[in-house]
Amino acid sequence: MTDAAQRSNVGYTVGMTLTAPRSISVASGKATFLEAGLQNARTVLLFHGGGLDCASLSWRLLMPALSQSYRIIAPNWPGYAGTTAFGRPYTIADIGQWLMTLLDHLEIERASMIGVSMGGGASLWSALNHPERVEAIVPIGTYGIADRAPHHRLSYVLTKLPLNAVSYAVMRRYPSMLRRALEAIFANPEKVTDEIIAEVQDVLGSAGNGAPFTNFQRGEMTSARLRTSFGSELSKVSCPSLFIHGKEDSLVPLKTVEAAIGLMKNASLEVMDAGHWPMREDPETFNELVLAFLRAVRS
Repeated sequence: MTDAAQRSNVGYTVGMTLTAPRSISVASGKATFLEAGLQNARTVLLFHGGGLDCASLSWRLLMPALSQSYRIIAPNWPGYAGTTAFGRPYTIADIGQWLMTLLDHLEIERASMIGVSMGGGASLWSALNHPERVEAIVPIGTYGIADRAPHHRLSYVLTKLPLNAVSYAVMRRYPSMLRRALEAIFANPEKVTDEIIAEVQDVLGSAGNGAPFTNFQRGEMTSARLRTSFGSELSKVSCPSLFIHGKEDSLVPLKTVEAAIGLMKNASLEVMDAGHWPMREDPETFNELVLAFLRAVRS
């Protein structure tokens, strides 16, 4: 069978416009995901972050590049883009267990995992708890390596308030506020384009009141620390690991990533001139780093 015959156009079209996600039924309800690439090739999973994110927002510019050589699956976490929400406080472990169920339904035995922020935490959890299913990981601005959040005590108090509901409502009504929120996670605010604003506005229109992310914060945060901080467990991660980090990431300090890599045997770090969302701030550099790493994993 030729590459052209194998190629699936589900998930993206020419011009990097993503189609509607596919959906299947799992034990917890509906699971939605984007899919693209070669059906018989190595599988690469793409994990988005929390807050305003979803699979299409984080990965629309990476999927076309990867789809030339890999099968791509980009799930939407519970509560995002049509996937049934947990409806309660939850942790990275809950996300990881949900992911394993999804992979069983999709008959995916083993894959490389690329995840940003909360999604990076899911890739680390998978590598630690189900190493037989993980070929390699690429955590980006990753959750799960810090003991505390920025301004932790204040952040903990704010999880008790309906802050996400209010902020979502404000950003839906005032695009200028949405722009400011995105500029805060970019190293170069000028790279927050009108196109990105429009994409996020589309997601906001169906994002509800931010309850999924609120429940994640409430599940993960105690008054003293974060529940998920892998710490010395990272020494047990044996698969090839590439950490990609924005040097101006205001949510996960670079020194935290450097300390985590120091515990690992098979990990490397690439620092980009970016903030917390490097795949959207500098997609060309980001895509090159990911493609080179995935090629090296099997070279």
